[in-house]
Amino acid sequence: MPGLQTSNDVARVSPASSVPGQALTAAHRKALRELLADAVSFDEPLAPKTSMRVGGPAAAFATVKDVNTLVALLKFCTRESITWTVLGLGSNVLVNDAGFSGLVIRLGGDFTRVTVTKTMLRAGGAAPIVALCREAARAGLAGAEALVGIPGTVGGAVRMNAGTQVEIGDLVRRIEVIVAGEDVQTYTLPEFAYRSSTLDSRTVVCAAELELRQGDTPTVQAELLRHIERRNATQPLELPNSGSIFRNPPGDYAARLIESAGCKGLRMGGAQVSEKHANFIVNRGGATCADVLALIDEVRETVKRTHGVDLELEVHIL
Repeated sequence: MPGLQTSNDVARVSPASSVPGQALTAAHRKALRELLADAVSFDEPLAPKTSMRVGGPAAAFATVKDVNTLVALLKFCTRESITWTVLGLGSNVLVNDAGFSGLVIRLGGDFTRVTVTKTMLRAGGAAPIVALCREAARAGLAGAEALVGIPGTVGGAVRMNAGTQVEIGDLVRRIEVIVAGEDVQTYTLPEFAYRSSTLDSRTVVCAAELELRQGDTPTVQAELLRHIERRNATQPLELPNSGSIFRNPPGDYAARLIESAGCKGLRMGGAQVSEKHANFIVNRGGATCADVLALIDEVRETVKRTHGVDLELEVHIL
């Protein structure tokens, strides 16, 4: 995959959901400028657009605010076999130090809207999960409060079936999507499993409809605040991080395994296993993606040697 290092350490890390193809050419850059005007930039630094604050630039970076433009852009990428991916808030992703040799798409505008109709909530794919939770609480709708601890967007959360005490897939009733190369937006309801869905890499989540239940507004808002306070108390939000690094293995917790293996506080360059929550890696300052990946490998190997458990990544790599 373009942009992915080929050293033994890095190659063991699972790539993100990007569509493989060729790197951008000068002709591609010209065509993208004609298609998107000022909504596209080139050699755009990605580290500031991710919560870990590491990684190199994107060959092209486009902000798309409506369905018609997204359809046209994805048809162009499909026709020209350009590597592309969608980047939300960058909270569950690490960008390789070499950067990304294709097109990174960020959704905005129409894709950020959240609306409520009775007990149904529709949230755009680029809407932050926290905005979804706050709109639900404002309307007195219960069921989504625990999701407020997820730092990403609705689209990313749906794709990976993110969750804490509740998984977003438990609440989703319909998803609006665009499949790269197709002419129109369509609807689907994928199958969900732990930290995964059947959505493939060519599918972009435009919006999701969630079914909640009617509750008492003050009670729902108080419950939402309780989850926010718990997240603030248990997660290392004071330092750049990419959220949970590993999936919880069946019947156990990755954080428990990492801490009991003696990895809490372990450091590689500017990256450190959080002393607050062992399933987080934080950027103590000046970390590179290589530092983070080396630390991931060291934690994996130590947990495997100590407990006989193979930890699977939850974070994605571009």
